[in-house]
Amino acid sequence: MAEVVVQHAWLGTVRPHGEDRLLASIEIDPAVRPARMHGQTDAEVLITAERGLSGPALGTVLDTSAERIRAALADLDRIKAFALVHAPGGWRRHYEAVEGPSLEERLFLESFAVVSPVEMEVDFDFGDLDMLVVRLDARGCGRDVRIVA
Repeated sequence: MAEVVVQHAWLGTVRPHGEDRLLASIEIDPAVRPARMHGQTDAEVLITAERGLSGPALGTVLDTSAERIRAALADLDRIKAFALVHAPGGWRRHYEAVEGPSLEERLFLESFAVVSPVEMEVDFDFGDLDMLVVRLDARGCGRDVRIVA
């Protein structure tokens, strides 16, 4: 993996993050996802990549990751719907009983993790310390949903 900072046209500044990951931060249009409480519109992006990857091969990984994330942003409502239908039953029952916004409105897009060429995770904050994580396949279809502390 590149040991230096890389600039990508859409992902912006991409830095090494551990042995086999890259870290970027993207800005999300408030029409797609509301800004955070403090007004920032960022979301973290983690990309798993082979150690020592550089040049055109790294560019391909970044371009493919960016395209998959853009597709997920365009399909965010469907991803949220999948998350709610496939969330662990106890989680859903508990949070449906809590007064306030609907479960869908509580799902705040927090981050993306491109974990392999065929899988990506979309992480949602729901107002608790845990995250609701939706795993997508290479076509952007939901595979499963889990809670991560």
